[in-house]
Amino acid sequence: MFYNSNIAMKKLACKLVNKFAKDKTGKIQYEFDQYGFRKLNNYNKNPQYTFFGCSTLFGVGVQDNQIFTQQFENFWTFGLAGKYTEDEIIENYKQFQKLGIKSKVIFLWRNNTYKNYLDLDTNILHCVPERNNKQNCIRLMNTIDYDVSKTHWGPKTHQKFYKLLSQKLS
Repeated sequence: MFYNSNIAMKKLACKLVNKFAKDKTGKIQYEFDQYGFRKLNNYNKNPQYTFFGCSTLFGVGVQDNQIFTQQFENFWTFGLAGKYTEDEIIENYKQFQKLGIKSKVIFLWRNNTYKNYLDLDTNILHCVPERNNKQNCIRLMNTIDYDVSKTHWGPKTHQKFYKLLSQKLS
């Protein structure tokens, strides 16, 4: 059904690991689905929201239920973590498009390369690391707390970002 362009994550399909990407603490269990994404998606139900992006979206260093996407009722999330490129994020989006599913698409970008993709589709919402005046952009927030590896957003930051993002989407 779906193709994961990130080879390293695809190799983890249907596996459970406790160290991944920048989280070497062993405190978090990362379960991967049949496509090599974090096992959060209900593929039996078409999503209202579909997320693509970076390791913050993946949820490095936080439990599944602490990732901001988990607050949405009906979503799919394709966050990449570890070694990946922005081109892999875009390739996953293109593969999703081939499915013909109507869904609000949201990208989370880790750096300023997002500028290359702003015109991909004006209906896409881009969460970006800097202030941008375009209608289809929202700035990622500063970190309130950190994950267990001290490298990514912690649970409080995920929760706060969900509130900001849900306001933008309504």
